[in-house]
Amino acid sequence: MADVFARPARLIDAAGFAAVQRRSWLAAGEELDLPIPPDAAEMERSWERAIMAPPSDRHSTWVAIEAAAPGDEGDVVVGIAALAPVAEPDLDSDSCLELVVFTVDPEHRGRGHGSRLLTAAMQTAADADEREAVVWVASTDDALRRFLEKAGWAADGAHRTLATDDETQRLRQVRMGTALGSPA
Repeated sequence: MADVFARPARLIDAAGFAAVQRRSWLAAGEELDLPIPPDAAEMERSWERAIMAPPSDRHSTWVAIEAAAPGDEGDVVVGIAALAPVAEPDLDSDSCLELVVFTVDPEHRGRGHGSRLLTAAMQTAADADEREAVVWVASTDDALRRFLEKAGWAADGAHRTLATDDETQRLRQVRMGTALGSPA
């Protein structure tokens, strides 16, 4: 088995980051009635900016990696996460982060990548004195909700509906949250 780990994203990861996000979006698109994702090159440019010049020191990007075996080309990004200060007015923006992106490549699910990725990102946030994290989950995404519940997250009662500009597609989401412990 290849070495697997999670770490902060680097510029070299931008293409892999975008590819995982796009494949995950396409895989979930039909079930969740999502619009077509942006062009892969456009997504890559966006993640290059986010990785190299985050808007604040509280913004971060993470990748789950399968290290290349000897003789193979480069590491493979198999999971992605991005954190940002929360924007909801009912939460404390000074101590709460939002997990704005969290997904594992559909072909690599069920191998522990999501757990490693979530643990690394949340532990680093806790070490930086963040006290809470939230994430919005599609109301029909039972697999992600169960995964997060097993990791200590719970629905907090908030919900929202996202819609395309022309209102033809709508996505209902529930918010889940978790407390982040400070290091002893």
